[in-house]
Amino acid sequence: MRINKELSENNNYEEFEKEENEDIDKDKKRKKFIINGIMSLISCIIHTLGFFSIYIQKNFVVYLISYRRHYNNNLTFSHGYFLFPILNLITSLTIPIGGILEDKLGPKKVIIISTLILSSSFFLLYFSKNIIFDYFLMCLNGFGIAIGINITKKNACAYFMNRKAFVYGITHLIAAFLCAGLNLFIEKIILNPLSESPKIDNIYYDESIFLNYKKLIIFEIFFLICTCVLTLLLFIKNNPKETKKYGFEEKLETKEYLLENDNIQLVSKKVKINKAIYSKRTLRIFLMLFLFYPTIHFILNTWRPIGIYYKRNTYYLQLTTALYSISSSTASIVMAFIGDKIQFRIIFILFSFLLSFISFSFPSSFNNDFLFVSEILLLSFIFNGFNIILGPHIMKIYGIDMYSEIGGILAASFGIGEIICVVFAFYLENYFSGNKDTTYHYMYFISGFLNLFSMCFGFFENDDKFKYI
Repeated sequence: MRINKELSENNNYEEFEKEENEDIDKDKKRKKFIINGIMSLISCIIHTLGFFSIYIQKNFVVYLISYRRHYNNNLTFSHGYFLFPILNLITSLTIPIGGILEDKLGPKKVIIISTLILSSSFFLLYFSKNIIFDYFLMCLNGFGIAIGINITKKNACAYFMNRKAFVYGITHLIAAFLCAGLNLFIEKIILNPLSESPKIDNIYYDESIFLNYKKLIIFEIFFLICTCVLTLLLFIKNNPKETKKYGFEEKLETKEYLLENDNIQLVSKKVKINKAIYSKRTLRIFLMLFLFYPTIHFILNTWRPIGIYYKRNTYYLQLTTALYSISSSTASIVMAFIGDKIQFRIIFILFSFLLSFISFSFPSSFNNDFLFVSEILLLSFIFNGFNIILGPHIMKIYGIDMYSEIGGILAASFGIGEIICVVFAFYLENYFSGNKDTTYHYMYFISGFLNLFSMCFGFFENDDKFKYI
């Protein structure tokens, strides 16, 4: 009797010890998982910083056009309208290719290929003497961005599925903050050390200033390579089973959802893509973004040339650029904390209304410094805030595994809308009105109405997951 009791006690002790060791082991694995998640988040931040360094070049388009006038005096700044819209168009059209390449080659190889394409395009830009060739290089740039832009974001969000907007917000906040300093460094140290006031109508900078643009190109190539190396060193691919095991998956616990989710796993990716592409909901979101984004991009691409055209001082424009970065960082903080808690529809309707208001009132700010800065800062907040909630919203309704493909198809909407907007502006300025004043007034008036229509589409949007079955 005593022997049986002792054996029972020993067995209980061994089981207890085994459970305790399992708990300790599980706790260690959980901590390791969190550390890997943080490293992936940092990898995403560095990767985003590399891409942001390309996008801040739009602030320096006036320098590029002046540089090109060294070879062609007939260029006007309106030729610069196309540079970044072309980049955005190609990026938006080719994002799905990134998803295909990631499936075939793996994420790390795609990041390397993306960086090689971007570095090569900037290297060719160094030797370019023709604005048409610049357009081609912007296409190459756009493709390089497209195939790599979503890889680290998907990976970081996969570690923290229930806080996707937070991941986006932190990523954009830190990258935007660092790019604010990078922006000032490029202009003050590399491009225009003497802060000389630029001119954009048939007069180019003197030799010492516009040749500094070549130094910027060398700096950008070096910067892209460095960010690529750091991204790869910190990149850790997430295992979805581990995400669920340690409780970081998206919280949708209803029996109906779990049953439906099991059935969805059995549906092939090709079938899910076809189902999503031909649905009315995808078409509605496509039109919603098609009408929403062109206004933002057109003002972002032209506010600095507008300031130059209306005789703003260079120091004033540099200060506005710094405030712009602060505003975008503020949007990142705000949306990081509220983006996962407030319905996408509510935020979109508010942003559409504000954007429409800015479009109608922006021409009034051309000769009013306070209004000009205020509307640029509000626009910066809307643009960066909306970018933070859009990606997580698409992940939520279509699923994270479909993000590159469906997200890329939806991104094509604002790429196409932006290029149409720019072509129309170029036509107005060069063939219809013959001056910038009339062009800008027409563009912002039309854009205001487009955003009102976009807001109407927003009323029908919701946070429900897309039904694949």
